[in-house]
Amino acid sequence: MRTPACYAATGEDAILPWLSRAASAARTTAAVMRLLEAADIERVEAILMECASEANGQINEQRYGKGRWPTAEQCREKVTTPQGKTETRAEELGRVKHEVALECARQKLEDAFPGNYSIEPRYFPEPGKGLRLISPAQVAEWLQDGLFHLLVGTLVPDVVIHATNEPLKVQAVYDFKFPCPLSNPPEWSSYRRSHPYYPKHQGNMYKGALGGAEPAMVAPQHGIHRP
Repeated sequence: MRTPACYAATGEDAILPWLSRAASAARTTAAVMRLLEAADIERVEAILMECASEANGQINEQRYGKGRWPTAEQCREKVTTPQGKTETRAEELGRVKHEVALECARQKLEDAFPGNYSIEPRYFPEPGKGLRLISPAQVAEWLQDGLFHLLVGTLVPDVVIHATNEPLKVQAVYDFKFPCPLSNPPEWSSYRRSHPYYPKHQGNMYKGALGGAEPAMVAPQHGIHRP
């Protein structure tokens, strides 16, 4: 206490230099591990709904005209993907709308909550070992090498809210859903019989493997849907 540097200082640094440093370190740790508050989560969900509505309206207008949307019959149409696969119009529209909604979410969440979100992170729940995050670079390498089997059992939610810069500390999980026709309720995709997670669906696995938070679907006209 007789050190001149201590009693000559003012404000927070006047307490003791090492106490000031400890307080600073504590604040840094708190910032790194920050979880979003309830009001923040509400804002996240409002952003996701904005993105879902914008994507839905934008693509529908491009395909069918302003204020119009596909009919049930149009949703059942068979179309061919650029890769030569056959899918329904509903699947094709959902895929395109997803791309628009995810880019929207990326931009708006980065402005509002940088570090507290991930877009399409890929998780792998390992029995007895916990949850592992697989990097985009690793995924790209496996795909390039034809090692598709290494991706079986991975989970890829559309949007994950988590502790700052800690994607494994999951706080909330969301999937965009674009029912076609719009009157259909949003639903989780079920796993096929050949999949190791059968007969569960995406929502079951998200809740069981990603921290226990109740996952939600984000769908135009239906809002934030937790069945």
